[in-house]
Amino acid sequence: MTKSESIIYSTIELSHLMDFKNHVFIKYEEKELQSMMLSIKEIGVINPIVVRPHNQFEGMYEIISGHNRVEACKRIGEKEIHAIIYKNIPNDIIAELMLIESNLKQRSINNSKITEKARVISRRYELIKKISENKEGLSESECLEFENLKRSKPFGISERQMKNYLQIHNNLIQGLKELCDNDKLGMKAAVEISYIEENAQIIVQSFILEENVLSQSKANIIRKKAETTEINKQVLIEIFSKKEIKKKTEKTYKVPEEIMEKYFQDVEEEDIPLILEMALEKHFFENK
Repeated sequence: MTKSESIIYSTIELSHLMDFKNHVFIKYEEKELQSMMLSIKEIGVINPIVVRPHNQFEGMYEIISGHNRVEACKRIGEKEIHAIIYKNIPNDIIAELMLIESNLKQRSINNSKITEKARVISRRYELIKKISENKEGLSESECLEFENLKRSKPFGISERQMKNYLQIHNNLIQGLKELCDNDKLGMKAAVEISYIEENAQIIVQSFILEENVLSQSKANIIRKKAETTEINKQVLIEIFSKKEIKKKTEKTYKVPEEIMEKYFQDVEEEDIPLILEMALEKHFFENK
């Protein structure tokens, strides 16, 4: 069967459609859905949904892309919708990869909340890894589809940014993820905090909820401090107190300009003494 023969453009009754069982995206909120309903009433559904025959229920189709369009059509009383049917994609992992790819073409992931973006990136990474480790059971068309999906770069971000999102998804506690989504914790600071143990993250979360703003540089200090010290509220108070380290007049040292540019270019000036203190503490701790 050629690719053109395995793909059909058709009209499907809405009653014959079922949601994809592993839908990693958050469905539209009511305001977005109402806007889509109005658009469909005026000009119809511009882009057909993407489906595959359901693996368990004969005559039914599983939605790969178009869950929001289907819901909007149901809400305004439509009975059917135009669809692209992939007849030869029974493998669930390939189908889910197609779901991610298709949804990213319909919506901008950059407008998503940090944790949703992290969840989608992490899920795609896991699926690619699973298929790469075991491709024996794939059909020829599924192998071809997988290679196309694997080569694509749907997120448009660097490898380093990808790792940061994976780190947040896999290691940041739920409470801090919610603070990220509510713009009370920046992504760079979240990445730093995700490296400390869970109990310490809970303490940091409580501290932020007391209206303390956690910058990336302070988060980095907390991360380094956690390597040698138990993180508690008093430790955080000391880090946030912005007290300058007292200088002994008989011993002064100027940090060379090249070191400042290399290590402190993006660091708040008030945090430099604390970072130096943390580095010295770690050095003398490890060399006792």
